[in-house]
Amino acid sequence: MFIYGVSSDIKNLRDASVEFVSDLFYRIFKEMYESIPKYDLVPETTAEKWFKEMLLQEYSKHAAEQSPLADMVTKSLGGKKISSLPQRD
Repeated sequence: MFIYGVSSDIKNLRDASVEFVSDLFYRIFKEMYESIPKYDLVPETTAEKWFKEMLLQEYSKHAAEQSPLADMVTKSLGGKKISSLPQRD
């Protein structure tokens, strides 16, 4: 996606903010998932554990991209709000 009038520094700041918020959401989602009681009737394999970790990471990435929290982090670090600028697909 090309954005008019946005330097790469602001875009990098936005990407870093989204990554930070994504990590925050990941930790929240992981704690929520781990709070569910586990039963040993059907043991969980290593592949299932990896899949659930990757799934939580994807959930957190998508949540961070759509969250206004990422905009607030970007703004607090001195960046401009990118979504208000004209965009070209």
